[in-house]
Amino acid sequence: MTATPTDPQQLSSSALAEAKQPAQRGPKMTKPKGKGRAWFWATIWLMLLAASSGLGIWAIALITRLPPLPKCDDISVFSADSERLYCARQSAVSGSERDLVAGLQLTGAWDDKHPLYQDSEEVTNRWAKGLFKLAQQRMQAGNLERAAQLVGYIPARAEIHADAKTALERWEAEWTEGTEISTAVTAAVVNQNWSGARKQLRDMKLLSSDYWLKERHPDLGQYIQREEDDRRNLIKAKTLASSGNMDRLLEALTLVRQVNVQSQAWPEAKPLLADWTKTLLNYGFQKWEQEDLEGAIAIIQQLPVNLATEPEAKDLVLFAHAQRLATFQQDWAPTYGEVLNLMDAIQALERIGSESLFYGDAQTKLALWSKQLEDLQQLYGATLAANFNQKGSLQLAVEQAQEIGPERPQRQQAQTLVAHWSKEIQRIEDRPLLARAAQLADKGDKASLEAAIAEARKIEQGRALRVDAQTKVDQWTKQIQVLEDQPLYSQALDLASKGKLRDAIKEAGKIQPGRALYSQAQVSIKEWTTSIQVAEDRPILNEAEALAYQGRLSDAIAVAARISSGRALYAEARSSIAIWDAERAYSQSLQEEPAASDYDEEDSSNEDDGYAEEDDYE
Repeated sequence: MTATPTDPQQLSSSALAEAKQPAQRGPKMTKPKGKGRAWFWATIWLMLLAASSGLGIWAIALITRLPPLPKCDDISVFSADSERLYCARQSAVSGSERDLVAGLQLTGAWDDKHPLYQDSEEVTNRWAKGLFKLAQQRMQAGNLERAAQLVGYIPARAEIHADAKTALERWEAEWTEGTEISTAVTAAVVNQNWSGARKQLRDMKLLSSDYWLKERHPDLGQYIQREEDDRRNLIKAKTLASSGNMDRLLEALTLVRQVNVQSQAWPEAKPLLADWTKTLLNYGFQKWEQEDLEGAIAIIQQLPVNLATEPEAKDLVLFAHAQRLATFQQDWAPTYGEVLNLMDAIQALERIGSESLFYGDAQTKLALWSKQLEDLQQLYGATLAANFNQKGSLQLAVEQAQEIGPERPQRQQAQTLVAHWSKEIQRIEDRPLLARAAQLADKGDKASLEAAIAEARKIEQGRALRVDAQTKVDQWTKQIQVLEDQPLYSQALDLASKGKLRDAIKEAGKIQPGRALYSQAQVSIKEWTTSIQVAEDRPILNEAEALAYQGRLSDAIAVAARISSGRALYAEARSSIAIWDAERAYSQSLQEEPAASDYDEEDSSNEDDGYAEEDDYE
């Protein structure tokens, strides 16, 4: 139910609002039918166009898309030939024998009626050429059998088939010739025909295969030389053994042991080796019976161990070889190999039983070697610690080495190591002092150099770096002297450049002997003194030369003699004096010759007068 309005104004306003409402909603509720239908068909056509375009693109992609490639891992004999050919091409890219043979086996079975015959023609020829190259490599390496197998895989349809067959025939012929030469060389060696063997070997140079030229030819050459050397050693050994001298027999045994067991001379050398070894063993026993154990060991050590058969001989051989293992050159530091050798020597002597003739001597050596082994083990451990080259590790090494007492066999070696490691500790302790001194000296001024010298002198006499420190001290002392004397020397040089040579000499003479610049100053003083003397004496020598030019040689000599000994021009003056003196003597001799001629003429006239008087008298 609704209330009825009583107010007329309210009624009229409500009615007016209701009258206006239909007029406002009317245009929004009604739409033109033709315009909506146009939008509907436009949307439909647009959707059809998009669908047709997508279908066209899909069709083009489907047409142009390549077919899927075959999976070569899943290929089998039941696969299509095209797929097998594709996979064969892919595999043959590696160039291996297996892949090339597989490809040729596939295409070689196809005749000219096969649909893929033309497509496979090019790859078949390429694979055949590759396989032929591999066959050549096999042949050059000496495997003719495999090379022949590879050539057999080349199908008749391949272009290279005929050439491959011809090459195989040539290889087989050369192989036969090479085998015959090898047999002939071996036969000549058996007959000890060394020149004939080498002559046969020269024929192998005519072959073309790398196998025969680079492998078999050198091998056979070495074989001939080895057989000849073994035969020569055997002949020389027989000659030495026939002398009956045991020292010669030892040399003969050494030569026979060098014979190769696979050589032609070994069957003849083997019984001789056994006989001579037995003779030398007996000789070693004789030495031992004469209480010459060292002589017996020296002989037995040169014999092969496995040829001793009697118990006494075996014990003596064990003793000798143990002595050789225990004898080593003791270096300043023990090595692991020395420790192992001594352990092996001890084990060898322990195998000599109490019933052996050598038991007593073996026990004496065992006692000595056991102590020696203990010392070596301790010193080796100390050496390992010292190798860290740290102060603590070196001190530990020194302590371990000092535990070896004076009565121990390795005492001298231990003391040597202690001295060495102590020096290393001193170096570690003093190296910072020397480094700090060098750092101070790098500044280069006098105060720093004096501080560096004071620091270096803290390294006491007898320390490892004392010599290095003293060398540095001398070097820095000279630097200080240079700093002190350089102003004097520079002043002297400046005076000399101004021509004041006497003042320069006086200034440079202030540098005392033993100073760093003394030698250099003395050289300059000598040069300046020479210049002064030349300036003083040159006028005298020039005056003498002028007098000599005038012919007054005696006056020239008197003037030049005023240049005293030790002066710069003294040698030149004496040379000129000698020349002028010779000229003067020559002139005097010329002057004396006319007087002598006048005297001779006077004598002749007197004689003529005398003869005339005699004639008148008659």
